[in-house]
Amino acid sequence: MYWYNPTTRASERVEAPSTDEQAIQMLAGTQEDSAEFIEEYSKLRRSGTPIEQALVLVGHEFRLRQPEYRLTLR
Repeated sequence: MYWYNPTTRASERVEAPSTDEQAIQMLAGTQEDSAEFIEEYSKLRRSGTPIEQALVLVGHEFRLRQPEYRLTLR
């Protein structure tokens, strides 16, 4: 899958995880925002969003929150 990894703040192509545990490991990093990433992912999964799509959506949302990205949208 191709996604924006919010823990590394970089777009990357990776193998899609097959379990929630693997997905959560991808979102768990040293950044203080990891708990927020995981919480957003969990909400999406509870609403029925597939694993891969939930990860992509979490990455997209957090990319849009980055100040440097907001500047380019103006």
